[in-house]
Amino acid sequence: MKKSRLGALAMTGAATVAMMGLATAPAQAGTAGYNLCAQATSSVYNSLCLYYNSNQEGSFAAFTRNVADLEPWIFGHIGTPNSAGQGQGVKNNAASAANPGDNCWRVYFNSNYAGASDYIGDSGYRQLIHTYNENASVKAC
Repeated sequence: MKKSRLGALAMTGAATVAMMGLATAPAQAGTAGYNLCAQATSSVYNSLCLYYNSNQEGSFAAFTRNVADLEPWIFGHIGTPNSAGQGQGVKNNAASAANPGDNCWRVYFNSNYAGASDYIGDSGYRQLIHTYNENASVKAC
């Protein structure tokens, strides 16, 4: 009887530790992705990175200017912790963003800076909500 209780306790403890690790992973991934974006763009005034995956993970595309149509852009930079999306088109495929610069950016649902948008403040990163996998243009504020 004692062995089964200890086994159950160990399993519960392992599950708790695993769940705690999952709860902290997005914040760590976001910070790491943000840092990769800063390195890729040299933290210039106008800089934005769009990531293939949520929480600034997977491959990313770096922007230093307004882009009215993301159609020709691809995810080229290897992200963290994996490179999911590398070589895929950016248009309608980005899930998160990072902005290491000191201005703001908007990611738009439609080309030519139209439709719903997500705001990414200076020195920030976030999940795309209104444009999650439905993004067609980016513009500095």
